[in-house]
Amino acid sequence: MTEKERLLKVLRGESVDRPPVICPGGMMTMACREVMIRTGCRWPAAHRNAQKMAELSIAMRMQTGLENLGIPFCMTAEAEAFGGEVEDGDEITSPHMVQYPLESVKQWRGLKELNPQTDGRLPIILECTAILSHRFSDTPVIGNLVGPLSLATSLVEATVLFKALKQEPEDVHGLLRFLTDNSIRHGEALIGHGADVMVISDPSATGEILGPSLFKEFVLPCLNRIVNRMHKLGKPVIVHICGSVRPVYELLKELASECISVDAMTNIREAKNVISGKKIMGNVSTILLQNGPVDKIQNVSKNLLDCGIDILAPACGLSAKTPVKHIKTMTEVAKAFKMYDFRFMI
Repeated sequence: MTEKERLLKVLRGESVDRPPVICPGGMMTMACREVMIRTGCRWPAAHRNAQKMAELSIAMRMQTGLENLGIPFCMTAEAEAFGGEVEDGDEITSPHMVQYPLESVKQWRGLKELNPQTDGRLPIILECTAILSHRFSDTPVIGNLVGPLSLATSLVEATVLFKALKQEPEDVHGLLRFLTDNSIRHGEALIGHGADVMVISDPSATGEILGPSLFKEFVLPCLNRIVNRMHKLGKPVIVHICGSVRPVYELLKELASECISVDAMTNIREAKNVISGKKIMGNVSTILLQNGPVDKIQNVSKNLLDCGIDILAPACGLSAKTPVKHIKTMTEVAKAFKMYDFRFMI
């Protein structure tokens, strides 16, 4: 079974020999400095060069055992294309926003629609996606989108946005509809350039901050519009949400994506029992992956597999300081796992 077949089968609910082990890219960064040094494809240059971006992603797969190709290495590309100012960082610091294009949500009408073929770094990401897709037919190339609410927090200061959820809801709805339309256009372009699976990362849409009511009003409809469009194009979708998802367990059942990715604070056994019908991805602590020790990474990874995790993955974005041997420890545990062990436990 190839890496692509295994991941796609899991997302379709079909039988596989073992769970895949991946790191999607985007917000869930798939890069570490050790590999940058070995390849010469270093940050920050790799953020703005399609060939270097591709070579770094390929080297991460080869040297760590991760079973996918995932780019870019940050979640600022869309916000930059909308006019935000981005600092590219260095070899251990990923790009981050330094100037928002909006001072209030009311100004969203001044934003221009994105053209993924021309705006900001988006053409570089599309070119890189095509390079990876053409070079690897048996490894899944993952396309990454920033969820509308999280994208909004990169366009206007987060506290301003969260206050506006209650004080200016119509303007927030307008902004989120606009961002959703543009995310769909970006997703279509990624698929057109060879992305096999779409991941939507919406870390700001955490249930512990929003609660069920605001999540249902402002997050769920936008995510489902994107997911449904990606499905019409024949691609499965994974949605990543940070923080505790317990407050929105029931609403996650209404999420149209095949799979939900959760961070380290989520109890996987509980999540699988409550969010029925969804595949669950996660959730090896990225702090543990950075700092070790190796035996604890092995134990945590094995425990997640024993709990029935559908896709083993880091709980959030990898630190660029993460050693290759620590990532490889996680992937080797997954590759040694036998599905009959899991069925026996069930």
